[in-house]
Amino acid sequence: MGVRRLLVAVATAALLVPATAAVAAAAPANDTAGGARALAALPKTVTQNTTTATTDALDAELNAQCGAPATNGSVWFRVVDKTGAGLLVDTTASDYSAGIMIVAGDPSDGGQLVACGPGLSATRGEPGTTYWVMAFSDTPSVTGGTLKATFSEAPPAPTAALTVNRNAVATRDGSLRLKGTYSCTNADGYQSDIEGLVQQRAGRLKINGFFFVNPIVCDGKTRKWNALATSDNGYFDAGKATTASIIFACGALECAAEPVERTLVVTRGWS
Repeated sequence: MGVRRLLVAVATAALLVPATAAVAAAAPANDTAGGARALAALPKTVTQNTTTATTDALDAELNAQCGAPATNGSVWFRVVDKTGAGLLVDTTASDYSAGIMIVAGDPSDGGQLVACGPGLSATRGEPGTTYWVMAFSDTPSVTGGTLKATFSEAPPAPTAALTVNRNAVATRDGSLRLKGTYSCTNADGYQSDIEGLVQQRAGRLKINGFFFVNPIVCDGKTRKWNALATSDNGYFDAGKATTASIIFACGALECAAEPVERTLVVTRGWS
């Protein structure tokens, strides 16, 4: 009788342990695209434990277009952009490196991947577009953690304006100093710049130079800029020159650009 009771106890324990483990390891309801959590209004910040989330073939199929190191512990959300303002998703407050993929339309039924990236991703499309958003661990050795994802409307498109002064100065070392003004809005100054090419003819030789200004300040104010164009095939001197300059003002989603071409009057200087 004692042996029989022992066998029954062992068998019961064997049945209970897997069931308990299965409950403990249950994947979240939004583990797949079919269970995507609908977010009714923006902005919205979601905090979720993703340590029991999984990854699947759909994740891998989408990642073939994105190229993330991993798509571990993926969870899904669904947002309808009623106005066409666009969608911005920020996962940088998570306690692990969380990547983002944004799909326009149902990813299981022909939806198109429109944006992806680590920590921050955004898109803009037609009013009424439904976006499926996948947040995941992009670290191969990390399943997940505490995801903190903020969903908001995409920021307004950047703007940019640029002027280049007609007068330029050839310095003592053969470089060319240019000046002008610029303004930009809705952009990250560290991801934005002013750059350009300068060309001056010296007999049969064309002297080519390049300049680059970064970072710039994108607060909407008109600001001054100056740059030193250097050449690797000659020295700039007094006379005429031409420049093709451009400003790039880049936000989370897109860049604005304004090119300027003009003829320069170059004088000699000491600085």
